[in-house]
Amino acid sequence: EHAERHIQALQLAKSCVEQGARMKTVAYLTGLSASLLREYFYNDRVATGGRWPSSQDWYHMATLVQRAEASLIATIFHFLRTQHACSARKAMVCAYKMYRERWNGRSSISFDRAFELIASVEGIWTHHSSQLALHTCPRCRCRYLIALGDTSADHSGCVFCKLVKRYATDSRIQ
Repeated sequence: EHAERHIQALQLAKSCVEQGARMKTVAYLTGLSASLLREYFYNDRVATGGRWPSSQDWYHMATLVQRAEASLIATIFHFLRTQHACSARKAMVCAYKMYRERWNGRSSISFDRAFELIASVEGIWTHHSSQLALHTCPRCRCRYLIALGDTSADHSGCVFCKLVKRYATDSRIQ
């Protein structure tokens, strides 16, 4: 049983690394030590530095397209957890992979940012409580992310309604 869990953790780590995850993110998701991850996956890679992506700071200042992408990741994750009974770890990796496939390589959200985003929605891994929540738009029925307790969500319209409204006049969205 222990060997099987270890093999599954290594397979999950491999999937994370293939999606561009930092070692710290892989350690959170798999429970594997940094030294083991460095030995197997990061020994010949250049360490990625910089500030750890924080979804609370980022999401509220993100562009409309980035907020739509974040909502897509959270929606896929939620679907995998509820409809397919995936573990949070497996759903995270699969949701990110599915998101990247749908965006055809033009995605703007890194694996690490997606990890922090899901952690802040679910209140897991690096978060002790939820900061963001999925909300269903009363107009278009799309699911999108809002700050927990945001009462203006129904009045201002969802990110997808806003994207549709701006599509004809905004070349960046087109």
